[in-house]
Amino acid sequence: MSEALLLGFDIGGTKSAAIVGDFEGRALAREEFATGGPDETISHLVEIGRSLCGGEGPAACGIACGGPLSSRSGTILSPPNLPGWDRIQIVAMVREALGVPAALENNANAAAVAEWRWGLNCELDDVIYLTCGTGQGAGLVLGGRLLRGKQDLAGEIGHVRLRETGPVGYYKAGSVEGLTSGRALGELAKLRLAEEHPETHLDQFSLDEITGKQVSAAAIDGDEFARAIVREQADYLGCACAILIDILNPQRISLGMTARQLGPLLIDGVREAAKRESLPAAYEACTIDQAALGDQIEVLRSLAIAHDAAEQAG
Repeated sequence: MSEALLLGFDIGGTKSAAIVGDFEGRALAREEFATGGPDETISHLVEIGRSLCGGEGPAACGIACGGPLSSRSGTILSPPNLPGWDRIQIVAMVREALGVPAALENNANAAAVAEWRWGLNCELDDVIYLTCGTGQGAGLVLGGRLLRGKQDLAGEIGHVRLRETGPVGYYKAGSVEGLTSGRALGELAKLRLAEEHPETHLDQFSLDEITGKQVSAAAIDGDEFARAIVREQADYLGCACAILIDILNPQRISLGMTARQLGPLLIDGVREAAKRESLPAAYEACTIDQAALGDQIEVLRSLAIAHDAAEQAG
């Protein structure tokens, strides 16, 4: 039974989790805990993983973590949300502890592989996943293979500057991340609330309190001012999609967290802007929609990397 299991480790700045699943993309068990230092966190992940697998080794272990990291050497390279995790050779540590193949990928790449493999059943060759979370990153599956780049930096669309001014993201004002991430929704609202504006539910909050979640909730409740902010962000996100469409000519762009929350309120505007800004033939060949895996994408991403590690090990 254990040979048919996959083990995933998901490492975040606040929480980490061990997940056990099968080769069909079903998560069977998951346990999370507060992230600590590297040694204690990795030891705890291994301990939980063994327990969830019934005490025997899984077929492989996949590790998903925020970057920067090196997938080639299996090393976590001082991510800003993981202080003290400096050049942690996590793949070697996990291999030694569990005696199974292991692999490391950044969160966006891992999610893209999960979406391609289990959300879309490997039926498309060219799929892009945009995280649309606190930050904005992309995972690129092209020709049925994950594109990492020389330094695991392929797909960093969040760093591209769309405007000369605007909210800061990825160290740049007016960047794709600054304009299209979940956090950016709150930052855009703050800018518009500081101007003359119609009455809105958001007026009950001070500017310092405004978050993307509050804007999303107000938009879903029908607040027209909040919906205008969502439409503004949708236009920026559609422009970012157009860049990817024109350069990479993908068959699909799957959108993450905020698209799942807002649905057509966001996605309709993204499609409209992408159609306006991209090559017509390339746009017509590309479907833009929320991730097929929905909320499961964060649960399954490390298991997708375990799947690949098991396949590569033969």
